[in-house]
Amino acid sequence: MKKLFCAILGALIISTFASCGSTTTTKTSSSVSASQTSASKSTSIVEVTDGDYDLSFSERDSDSSYDESSAVKITFSDSKAESSSDSVKVSGSEVTITEEGTYIISGTSSDGKITVKADENAKIQLVLHGVNLTSSGSAIVVESADKVFVTLADGSENVIKDASSYSEKIGDTTVDAAIFSKCDLSINGSGKLTVTGSFKHGIVSKDDLVIAGGDITVTAASTALEGNDSVKIKDATLTVKAGSDGIRATNTEKTGKGFVYIASGTVKIESEKDGVQAATLLRIDGGDIDITTADGAGEVKSGEEMGFGQGFQSSYDTEDSESAKALKSESELTVTGGKINISSSDDAIHANESVHITGGTITAATGDDGIHADSTLTIDGGDITITQSYEGIEAGEITVNDGNISVTASDDGFNAGGGDSGEGGQGMFDADASKTLTINGGYVYVNADGDGLDSNGYLTITGGTVLVSGPQNDGNGALDYGTEAKITGGTLVAIGSSGMAETITGDGQCTIMTDVTTQSGGTLCSLVDSDGNVIASFTASKQYSNVVFSSPEIKSGETYKIICGGTNSEADDNGYASSGTVSGGTEVAEITMDSDNYSNGGSRMGGGQGGPGGNGMPQMGGF
Repeated sequence: MKKLFCAILGALIISTFASCGSTTTTKTSSSVSASQTSASKSTSIVEVTDGDYDLSFSERDSDSSYDESSAVKITFSDSKAESSSDSVKVSGSEVTITEEGTYIISGTSSDGKITVKADENAKIQLVLHGVNLTSSGSAIVVESADKVFVTLADGSENVIKDASSYSEKIGDTTVDAAIFSKCDLSINGSGKLTVTGSFKHGIVSKDDLVIAGGDITVTAASTALEGNDSVKIKDATLTVKAGSDGIRATNTEKTGKGFVYIASGTVKIESEKDGVQAATLLRIDGGDIDITTADGAGEVKSGEEMGFGQGFQSSYDTEDSESAKALKSESELTVTGGKINISSSDDAIHANESVHITGGTITAATGDDGIHADSTLTIDGGDITITQSYEGIEAGEITVNDGNISVTASDDGFNAGGGDSGEGGQGMFDADASKTLTINGGYVYVNADGDGLDSNGYLTITGGTVLVSGPQNDGNGALDYGTEAKITGGTLVAIGSSGMAETITGDGQCTIMTDVTTQSGGTLCSLVDSDGNVIASFTASKQYSNVVFSSPEIKSGETYKIICGGTNSEADDNGYASSGTVSGGTEVAEITMDSDNYSNGGSRMGGGQGGPGGNGMPQMGGF
């Protein structure tokens, strides 16, 4: 996944190259018509490219100005529509717009309809200025034009509703939404719009769908918002309630199409299936986003319900599938900013290829995985809190470079695994050197009932702070790996059961792993030097009998003590401190570092070998 940001020369010129990842430029335009009815204001234009994807908003996408004196007026009443322009054909309460221009629409009809049938180069602006339109079919249909801009007039309230059943076509294309367009459709302005898709969908564009303003509520029997080529959202307040997917882009046939981009705004989604689904790229740069799928997180699914033993499953779904993920992409998913809150019955964040998180605040509760990528998952920043999950963070290759991450999981906290294990799950315990879990920095807290950090291949820590409150049961371990586990930098405290406990090999810094007398959950565990100074202390949330410490402060040849119980006034919200002293507690072990790696207890089955005191059983990393 290409995610490098290219430098931009000049304030108003953008040069986009496919080899460059993302480019962002902000323009400001204050040119507005002096005779517009809406208030004059500057328009901020964000132009963004991401590889082959053009995520830009045009200046006109956000421009809600119009000249009322030259605009065509269309007025609906219950039994008819009226307009004096030759560019509008009227038949009872149905109107057809045939020429480029601006049209101000108002009035109420219980069986009205607006059709745009203009030249393929025509740009049409429909200004909704207090219109309440219910139709016996689709209420607004764009058959032909270059692009249609729907402007929600300042202070206006507008209602659009289709029938619960109808049969309409434009050539071979089925019309199945309250607002339906065969061409690009853009919605802007500051007014309100309420759309009810009683038949199937709420708003559909067979090209690009842009939401660049307004207070918009869409309720649909099926998908609420759909753009075949793309859906782009900024500066809007959008409330969605969908019987199927909330927001969806579907084109998989053309390069650079099929994406969903949220730049800013407030987006609230309640959907029976996926919250946001992109056929190619899903990218979030900002906004306040709240998503609930199906009945929300509910109870975490069991291993059997999750298809235990079947390996990773690629899960881009058609509209008729039962997927209820919050954020989903068939290919790439990127989060660079924004505030995202998720309660989902299925994965909170999911991509069939790669996930890349560089910023933002993400809070998720899910009945399935917190963040899942079939291929690569990279975290370069952001605040990520997974309060409930089956597996917290899962991919074939996981890399954490920075960020503040907290994971609660009923199974593995981090899992670098996957692959086709076959019908009976054969090979699911095999080591796979292609799977990697690498932590280079950041602050990582894991509370897992299964394995805390689990890699079917390599587990590598080079920096950061990593805290693991691992399992109580002896069938899992705070650390689990299939090929090799190595730490070269950073601080690791991993606490859990002793039955399957594995250590990590210090390479350039020292590591301690030892069994301790069983301690109850909520008991502080501290490693202190010979003067009583804390090297690291951590309060595990569950019962434990094995501890692993690794820190640059542990020195070969020195003596250390492990103290269980007591308090450390410098502990953070997770019960962790790297300094201070322990008040109270009981010494449970004294350790002299005769080498860089000390181990006493546990199974030490990592890499398929049993160490001193181990049992030599084959490695079961990835369980």
